[in-house]
Amino acid sequence: MRRFWIENRAGEIWDLNSNDLSDKSRVFMARQEGLGVRTRIRSFEILNTTFIENITTQSQTIQGLLYFADYEHFTKFVDFVGVINDEQYIKLYYSTGAVAERHWYKRVLITELTKSEINVQTGKLEVRARFEALSRWRQDHDISLDIRRIGSAHMHPYVYPFTYAGNSLSVEIDNTGNLPTSCVIEVESHTDTPTFRLMQNGVIIDQARYNLVVRAGSRLVVDGAPDTQKATLYTGAVAENVYYTGEKDYLYSNFITIPSGKSTFVASALNSNFGRVTISYSIQKELI
Repeated sequence: MRRFWIENRAGEIWDLNSNDLSDKSRVFMARQEGLGVRTRIRSFEILNTTFIENITTQSQTIQGLLYFADYEHFTKFVDFVGVINDEQYIKLYYSTGAVAERHWYKRVLITELTKSEINVQTGKLEVRARFEALSRWRQDHDISLDIRRIGSAHMHPYVYPFTYAGNSLSVEIDNTGNLPTSCVIEVESHTDTPTFRLMQNGVIIDQARYNLVVRAGSRLVVDGAPDTQKATLYTGAVAENVYYTGEKDYLYSNFITIPSGKSTFVASALNSNFGRVTISYSIQKELI
C-alpha cells in the first residue's frame, strides 16, 4: 500500500494517509499525480537523418487533493508547513511498502494550496496541493567508522565490512541508485593531513586531501554537495573555512562523488590517534 507523509523544517511529521480526520495532525491525500519523470529530447534532422543533440530528464510536479475536517484543521496544516514563499524546502516521503526499514523522499516546495468551500456531500474541506520537486527521489545513508582502544586490543564495533591497516580505514559502499551522488565526510580524531579516496575495481576514481591538523575536540566536515562544496574545521563554537588547505594537485578534487554500483571508500592520515570517520550520502533514483 502506498503511503505519503511530509516532514517540515523542524523535523516534525504530518501523515497524508488517514481517513480519520478527527486527528488534526493528519489529512488524506487522493488523486496523486506526478510521481514519475518526463524526458525532453532535443534533436535536428539532416538529409532525413535525425541526430539527438541532448536528452534531459525532469521531475514532474507532484500534486494531489488533500481532505481536511474543517478550516481550523487547514490552518493548523499551514502553520505546520511554515512560510510558503520560502527557499527552504520540506521533504515529501513516499513508501511503496516494499522496503519497510527505509523510505524515499524528495525535497519539495509547496507551490499551490487552493481551497474551496466545504463540500456539502462529504462534509470535508478539499484543497488542491502542488509540490515542486527540487531533487530526485533520495534515500539517506550514514556509515560511521569507529576505532577504539581497550587495553592493548583494537575493537571494531561497526557492522559494515571494513579493514584497519596502519593509519587507514576502508569501507565498501553500495550505491544502488542509478545516479552519482555527493557526500559529507566528518572526521572526529586527533590526526593530521586527512586523506580520502574512492576506488572501483582497485582503481582510484576520486580523492581528497587536506593539509591540516585536526586536534582533539575538533572536527573536520567536508561537504561535497554541488550547492555547498566547503570544508570546515569546528573547534568549540568557532567554525573555520579550511578549503584553501585542500591538495592543489590536479589529481585531487578535494570532494568525493560516489558513482553508481559498488566502490570502496578509504580514509587515511599521516599520523592518527583513534577516533571516528563518518560518511553521509543519499542514494538517488529517478523512479522508485
